[in-house]
Amino acid sequence: GVQLHDLNKKLAQTERKFLSDDGLPKRPYFRHVLQAPGMYLGYVSEVFPGVSQACDDGDYGTANQQILVAAQCVTDAALYLSSAVAA
Repeated sequence: GVQLHDLNKKLAQTERKFLSDDGLPKRPYFRHVLQAPGMYLGYVSEVFPGVSQACDDGDYGTANQQILVAAQCVTDAALYLSSAVAA
């Protein structure tokens, strides 16, 4: 069965699955696809920042691309965690 220690270790590492190698559009130094400081909000967090900023800019092609990036990251995280439960 799954050992609590192993599951906790997986949970701690799961956050890394939400990082994009390319970073966010116009801000490659921010890599987290689920939350990041808003472009015009200072350090106030924005949810799905790549999608949100692209929509704010009226750039729906980039918004669609960022949806795919975020969806892949969520899928990767789910698969990563499910592998811990299946072990």
